Amino acid sequence: MEFDQAIATASATLQVHGHRPLTDLEIDLLRGAWEQLTYEQIAEASGYSLNYLQRDFGPKFWRRLSQVYGCKVNKVNARAVLTRKAEEPRMRALETDRVLSPPSPLPSPPHLVGRQPEWEALCQWGEGLWQPQAVDTARPVMVLTGEPGMGKTRLLEELSALAQGHQAQVLWGSGFAAERMRPYGIWVDALRSASLEVMADWPAELGFLLPELGQPSQTLPDPSHLFDAVVQLLTGLAQRSPLLLVLDDLQWLDEASSALLHYAVRVLRPLPIWVAGSARQGELAANRAVADGLRSLRREQRLHTLELQPLTAAQIGDLLAQAKNSPPAICSTPEVEQVFTASGGNPLLALEIARSQGQTQGGAASLLEALIRDRLEQLAPPTRELLPWLAALGRSFQPATVAQVTDCSTGQLLGAIEQLEQQSMIRPSTLRLRVDRPSLDSYDFAHGIIRQVVYQQIAAPRRQLIHRQIAQRLHQQAPQDETLASDIAYHASLGGDHALAAAAAVMAAEHSLKLFAYGEALHQAQRGLAHCQHLDRPTGLLVQTQLLRVCALAGCSGAAAAPLEAKAQQLMQEAKRLGLTEAEAGALEILLILQFEGNNYRKVHQHSLRAAEVGRLASPLTTARMLAYSGSCLAEIGRDMPRAEALLLEAQSLANRAGIEPCDIASGLGCVHRHYGRYDQARQYLQQAWRLAQAQQDHWREASCLSYLAMTELEAGSPAAALPYGREIAAVGAHMSEESSTAATAQALAALAHYHLQTPKAAADLDQGIAALQQADAKRTLAYLLRSAAEVDLSRDRPDLALRRAELALEQAQTLNHPSEIAHSWAVVVQSAIAAGNLNRARDEFDAFYPRLSLYDLSLPAQIAVTQTIDQIRPYQPAWYATPPTSQFIQPDP
Repeated sequence: MEFDQAIATASATLQVHGHRPLTDLEIDLLRGAWEQLTYEQIAEASGYSLNYLQRDFGPKFWRRLSQVYGCKVNKVNARAVLTRKAEEPRMRALETDRVLSPPSPLPSPPHLVGRQPEWEALCQWGEGLWQPQAVDTARPVMVLTGEPGMGKTRLLEELSALAQGHQAQVLWGSGFAAERMRPYGIWVDALRSASLEVMADWPAELGFLLPELGQPSQTLPDPSHLFDAVVQLLTGLAQRSPLLLVLDDLQWLDEASSALLHYAVRVLRPLPIWVAGSARQGELAANRAVADGLRSLRREQRLHTLELQPLTAAQIGDLLAQAKNSPPAICSTPEVEQVFTASGGNPLLALEIARSQGQTQGGAASLLEALIRDRLEQLAPPTRELLPWLAALGRSFQPATVAQVTDCSTGQLLGAIEQLEQQSMIRPSTLRLRVDRPSLDSYDFAHGIIRQVVYQQIAAPRRQLIHRQIAQRLHQQAPQDETLASDIAYHASLGGDHALAAAAAVMAAEHSLKLFAYGEALHQAQRGLAHCQHLDRPTGLLVQTQLLRVCALAGCSGAAAAPLEAKAQQLMQEAKRLGLTEAEAGALEILLILQFEGNNYRKVHQHSLRAAEVGRLASPLTTARMLAYSGSCLAEIGRDMPRAEALLLEAQSLANRAGIEPCDIASGLGCVHRHYGRYDQARQYLQQAWRLAQAQQDHWREASCLSYLAMTELEAGSPAAALPYGREIAAVGAHMSEESSTAATAQALAALAHYHLQTPKAAADLDQGIAALQQADAKRTLAYLLRSAAEVDLSRDRPDLALRRAELALEQAQTLNHPSEIAHSWAVVVQSAIAAGNLNRARDEFDAFYPRLSLYDLSLPAQIAVTQTIDQIRPYQPAWYATPPTSQFIQPDP
């Protein structure tokens, strides 16, 4: 769309709504927005002051346009909004033509040799793209399979072109072997193949994947928001016209992209959206995430696969004849027989072999390598020099990136790209199939085999230097760009730049954690650890702690936690010996994470005190973070509460001066207030901690804050208020590792709230919640749940059931060595035994625990329960009241 047309439409729209036409200055401002100029450039061109345009005139004008158009308009999205509004009459006309036009016959197959059956199957599957009356909501996902070079991508391209010819929309994304660590990479490519104007009013979460939309690149509170944003965009596109989503090379999808694909296919089922893809069958099985996702679609009868077989000798003859623009070849001729035998019926391989005459020796792979080498020799020297850089960047590359990482001039780069296109070595990227998107800013190698052969021709030393320069240049251009971190780590690793590879791996792993892409996070961490041995020891120790922390947060538990704990212990001792307080503090944090997840509160207490001590010797930021973490851990396990509160307040003072807001401070103070029964303050701090955890993408802390909020409401006598937190915990748990106990915690706390409220089936749900916690080995939550349920049973005159549950709760609490939970469970045991008439059992339990009680060390609910127990047993044990409780309840930790 031209600027003048958009301006004419905008001016007319303003007049229709009772506004004056556009002034010259307003047109200048819109022209600058259209051409993506800065306010400084617009001011210089218009002759007005920057301050006037940016602070006075501009905001008023954008508000007026926003009111007229009914959506937010600003300098960033003005072009997209104006274009979309100007095209609305044409889009309505197209929709009318589509409804009124009669169904068209099945399209004729393109010039695809030997693929007519597959083409007809594709056309039948996608019939609704050109015949809206044929839309089938039960339509499965179509996946073409076969070895490289069989024509999968070519068939998808023909289908896309046919769909576009019938006014259908096409989004195209490709997977790449070198980018499996880039979360949502294929979706980013696919969404970028849509016009920016159609995304002007779509969810802000898309700005995380597509910064060019003008949205701030910010972390997401929950990956489900990102999933819903993508689905909302696809829904909006499908409401305009039928949509074909093509995902090429599915075997290289990352785990996050596979999950989004399954979600989108399931949710978008009723809409006119067709999803087609291609995959290499052999490599598909090696990608567990994608294989599991496709297997799930197959079980749901939502997947149809079409395997491409090798061509016959006769079809190879026809293919060669078509390539030479000559009459059909005879399959018995020596040339055809030779090519057929060497290629094994692979179309791409056959065409490459046919480019050279007289090739009769060697296997197909070696022959293809020789043929491509011959084609490389025909290129101009500057092009040959540039080609290794393109191959090192991957199957797809952008000229802007090539210019960044090489010393090639713009003229040389454009000349080389032109020659490579002429030689059919590269082609415009399939990400830009849209006819309304003429700016082609990405290129692909014509086939992965070509790129692979070119890459293998690079001598190993030169290959290493190329990758090293790519990594260093990318890092120089965007040192804090998390989306580039995995690329930088990949190239730095191949380039032997161990320091950069390790640092980029830390950033890439933490970025993957924010996206809930745990598999990618662990892979990046492992890759980064391999480089630490090449670093100087102080740097290597610090980087190792950062990477191992990612492993701990990514769900390292069970048998995998033991070696990680041993490694953290080793790093802590070495860091202590070398006086590296930052690394020692990092290792202690890993141990705290592992011990807390493993419910080993003895060690959590020890490590928390040590972490606070070490933290005071580190940098101010580390000091604030470690004091906060130590105090929070002590508060959460109910140990040494005065010390915990003092550490948290000290951390809060340091954090305020440093301008940071650690989530652990609010979380820890919330637990302190809950311990003392100050529930209003506890809610305030825990809700603040929850918001911070969401903003920081700390899903582990988010789940724990929600659990404490639910428990706070239960203890405050508001079980109905605990139910929404249970649902929030379940939503977070759905995106955490299978080993996490979060899902079981959500189920159990919701069941306990319903048990308080006496809702139907509450008892059965509670039993299931107890079983889920037992299976997840969540001892702490299990002790809380059993004891709380026992109190409900006791209040409703079910003393026998209360006694059984309280005994189990006491057993779990003693295993954890949690003072308040032990005292509270013990008190319920004694009260239940009295209520059941089992006075001997009550006296025995009282005699065993009462001498070691210290009410001062217990939480307020535990103190109340102990006091009630003393009052109830007084008629049966009067002699005890001459002996006050001792200063401690349990034996001190060794």
